Amino acid sequence: MELKKATRVGIRPLIGMYGESGSGKTMSALLLARGFVGKDGIIGMVDSESGRGSLYADVIPGGYQVLDLTAPFSPVHYIEAINYVEKHATIGVLDSGSHEWEGISGVLDMAAEIESRSGKGLHCWIKPKMEHAKFMLTLLQSPIPWIVCLRAKYKSRQIKNEKGKTEIIKEDFTTPIQADDFLFEMTVHLEITQEKHHARVTKCSHPALLPCFPKDGLIEIKHGELLRQWCDAPTMKAVISERPELVKKLWALTEQHHQGDKKTLEQWLWDEAIISPDGETLANLTEARLKEVVAKVEAKGRAA
Repeated sequence: MELKKATRVGIRPLIGMYGESGSGKTMSALLLARGFVGKDGIIGMVDSESGRGSLYADVIPGGYQVLDLTAPFSPVHYIEAINYVEKHATIGVLDSGSHEWEGISGVLDMAAEIESRSGKGLHCWIKPKMEHAKFMLTLLQSPIPWIVCLRAKYKSRQIKNEKGKTEIIKEDFTTPIQADDFLFEMTVHLEITQEKHHARVTKCSHPALLPCFPKDGLIEIKHGELLRQWCDAPTMKAVISERPELVKKLWALTEQHHQGDKKTLEQWLWDEAIISPDGETLANLTEARLKEVVAKVEAKGRAA
């Protein structure tokens, strides 16, 4: 045993993202993961969504690796997948963690099967919840960071209106499909909204983490970069991103080419082979890549 001074260095975050189907959880998770591990890091996705996780193969810079997870969606099967990805990737994306709870042979199925054999009672939940706890512990003790996507839905509840009559109303925010205490273990968890695909932070375990995520906007690669900087820094504050200043500088350097239009600027950068037309856009450039782009534009200006 050793008692040592606590330092916040090398944190391996566990991030939860939840939202309705089609809200943009997968894309958001992949962009966050790419920013966190940089252009050379390996993203390993556990895909239980019948191959839907591969839809963004041509959009995420550097691509990513996929492990297709099929039924049974038992905690044990999930643990095997997590352990495999840990050996081959720099960061893991679990899409979706909801199947471990409500999928074929998931926790709910396991409890129902025991109930069918021995009748109702708390005993039906002993083994399923023990297996679920092992699944959760595997994520918490993983040697790599994980981003867990969860399906979500709006719950309804009964209220009495001003006339004393019972009404059914829908809650304002979605609830993730998983165990009630699942999100408590997350470093950060966010709701991805259906209408605009914006991220809403619903829990943050450290106040300095808040600047790493958008207040009301889309998850981008830059947010993964900020998260990595915070995890690696021994100080209390998140490292401030240089991205806004780099974008401002690039905009000024290329004023004669973009004519005030972002798409026109991107087209010029593609035409000049400064960025690749195969998936690179101003929005998905990492901060390091953006520095390279600014340097190339400056060099081109000097040569002219």
